[in-house]
Amino acid sequence: MLEEMFPMELLRVLLSLIGLGSAFMAGRTMAAARKGQIKAGRHIAWMFRAVICLAALAFRQSLDALMIGTWVLAAVAYAGGWWQMTHAKPPED
Repeated sequence: MLEEMFPMELLRVLLSLIGLGSAFMAGRTMAAARKGQIKAGRHIAWMFRAVICLAALAFRQSLDALMIGTWVLAAVAYAGGWWQMTHAKPPED
């Protein structure tokens, strides 16, 4: 009954989007932690979320395009978040 209402692929896509967002935020918090703007614990929390979401994609599934694409995009999102935070304009006075 539940599988008819929520197809498993839709849930995997939503999990992928959450993992991508978590990877982006992990990159941002890594750059902020290295600058000393935030504590390292926030970076660890975002990394934990990203790893759990990306690992959950492989649970009871064989390797497929969604999984590979999400992992590649997560690496790009992590780098993009880091780059955005390191190249941010300083706040105006």
